[in-house]
Amino acid sequence: MTLDIQMVSMVSSVATGIWLGASFDTYERISGKRHIFKWTRIMNDFLFWVAQALLYFILLLNINNGEVRVYLLLSIILGYAVYRAIFEGVYRRVLERVLKVIHAVYMFLVHLTYVIFINPIKGLLKLLLRLGMIVLITIWGLVSFIFKWTLRPIILLGQFIDNKLGHPFLKQRKAVLLLIKRLLIFFHIKKK
Repeated sequence: MTLDIQMVSMVSSVATGIWLGASFDTYERISGKRHIFKWTRIMNDFLFWVAQALLYFILLLNINNGEVRVYLLLSIILGYAVYRAIFEGVYRRVLERVLKVIHAVYMFLVHLTYVIFINPIKGLLKLLLRLGMIVLITIWGLVSFIFKWTLRPIILLGQFIDNKLGHPFLKQRKAVLLLIKRLLIFFHIKKK
């Protein structure tokens, strides 16, 4: 490795250390509290560090054909220390502001979705329900009216036969009249 490549490798390793500090703080802030033991947390930590190692190796692969030396690892530690000493406070404040902006944009989009899509759909469904109820009540009223005026002559005929003939087929007529009364009660034409 030439001196130029070694210098570029060291500078990129310091930058990678700063990147590791920032990305670790971002990961910690997004993933939440560490005192809770979960298997998903263990898997996420493992995948985070594998992804960081792959990124560093890809960087080294582009710079010096992937040669990892001890001074490069020390340069990563130096970059991490620089991040903790100089950039940590500023980065965390910026990160909090960015997360607040992202949360505000997300909440705006959620409210916009409710206003544009969900509330109109709910209104349309309520309107369809009310129109359906109006149609059902109208049909029910028509059916009740038809039954009232078609069964009324049968009731009157039965009363006429009772008065003229002196109650022939009393048992059968009572069963038919009971059925008719039940139908009238069912269709809310006659009260109990």
